[in-house]
Amino acid sequence: MLALTLFGVGYAVIAPSAERAEAQTLAAEAAAGEQPTAEDVAQGREIWTKSCASCHGPDGTGGEGYTGPDITGEGGAAVDFQVSTGRMPSTNPDAQMPRKPPVYDQEAIDDLVAYYEAQIGEAGAPEVPSADIPGSAPVRNNFADEAAYEQALEEWESKYEQYLEGAQSTDAGMQLYLANCAHCHSWSGEGGALTGGRWAPEIGDASPRQIYEAMITGPGAMPVFNDTTVTPDEKQELIAYVKDLQAEPNAGGIFDLNRIGQVAEGFIAWTVGLSLIVACAIWITAKQRAHD
Repeated sequence: MLALTLFGVGYAVIAPSAERAEAQTLAAEAAAGEQPTAEDVAQGREIWTKSCASCHGPDGTGGEGYTGPDITGEGGAAVDFQVSTGRMPSTNPDAQMPRKPPVYDQEAIDDLVAYYEAQIGEAGAPEVPSADIPGSAPVRNNFADEAAYEQALEEWESKYEQYLEGAQSTDAGMQLYLANCAHCHSWSGEGGALTGGRWAPEIGDASPRQIYEAMITGPGAMPVFNDTTVTPDEKQELIAYVKDLQAEPNAGGIFDLNRIGQVAEGFIAWTVGLSLIVACAIWITAKQRAHD
């Protein structure tokens, strides 16, 4: 009874009240940066109606008459990930889509996410990560002149470098990657085959934000690594290691195996070498018999 009493009193002290919870929510919104306006939400609705509603329905629940699944609980992070990597909009919702150039620029994607979170998404679903985690690099075609593009690119590169430099240990990131990612995406990030005709995509072009969003939403067959399973600091370390992988050049050569992994490459070399030895033995034996 004493233990239960102490536990109850302690929880009442540390648990956030309604006022504290509201203050925390406002602080989180302020930290996330500029909030979407009604105009942003309206533009996002146009994109949803044009490119998403035909599969997921006007309210995102899919259901009878629609080919897409219910995405009301997926969260804004999933929407940002799928659209920014070009996997959505999709002409075949039943098939696993490869990465492609996105149909919309980041500003339009932000509007779509704003509409989704305002009108469709459920509370508590994964949200788009902090603006401190950079997305894809700006694209020249999205800017009216070279000066505006150069300025946007410089700002992005500065934010990109600051985020990667914030990682405490790339070695820790390597351990996290090998323990949680390499068995599907391979040691080099080139991806690999899964069951049921699916595959783990290569991650060479993924931005830090897209990697973060993939971990917290678990697209396709990927498990979810929320911030409790892999903390934000650990995610930062893992992402920094992945960026090192992306920067590592492919040695290439005559027998370029697309960096499928040391084990697979060693097995192929061993199989080919053994086959050549057996072929030589057969040839020598045949020559000896012909001589005799």
